[in-house]
Amino acid sequence: MTAESPVQPWTPPAEAPPVPWERIRQSLRIAHQSQTPHLISPMVPGSSRRAAVAVVLWGDPAGARKLVLVQRGFMAPQHGGELAFPGGMVEAQDRDLPATARRELHEELGIRDGLWEMGCFPDGVAKARTRFTPVFFRWEIAQPRFEVGYEIEAAFLLPLEPLMKAPWTLQTFAQEGREFTIPRLELPSAPLWGATAFVLKAWLDILGGTPEHRIC
Repeated sequence: MTAESPVQPWTPPAEAPPVPWERIRQSLRIAHQSQTPHLISPMVPGSSRRAAVAVVLWGDPAGARKLVLVQRGFMAPQHGGELAFPGGMVEAQDRDLPATARRELHEELGIRDGLWEMGCFPDGVAKARTRFTPVFFRWEIAQPRFEVGYEIEAAFLLPLEPLMKAPWTLQTFAQEGREFTIPRLELPSAPLWGATAFVLKAWLDILGGTPEHRIC
């Protein structure tokens, strides 16, 4: 099925069973055990500049319950109105890529407390051909709350376990004379697609134990 076919937005359930933290750690190990983990993205970076995004999993000791996504401001110079992981470009004061993800997370959503860094997923490449590193965080706080920054339209918490079985489709788009096929998920607020969807679906397939979709 392609994204051009009529698809009703998927309304995720309000709650879902937790995904054990050890299962998530194992999924990150599997991702980096591939023979070519650096080739997860079919797109080639256009410059040496780097970015990092925060893949924040909110939960409790039993496991991860929800995933944090943001909707970019509609007037943003890049990816206006799109759903994405919070994140941005590396700045001179950042000691490493996880520090970039933490800084952007605080600037965009006001999140600082209750974070544990779990590891990184193989890099993705955005439509603007910027190479970005997804940094996974375990976020344990009783009541998740956001202080949305000026570049962000809204923040969302999506239940993690149902995302593995959500009605994902495929979308093909052309850029610089090449065609790329990427996952797409219709949500009530906006479609989840592009590099964010590509990285997220690749990780969800590993997490769900779908052999044919593992990085190889």
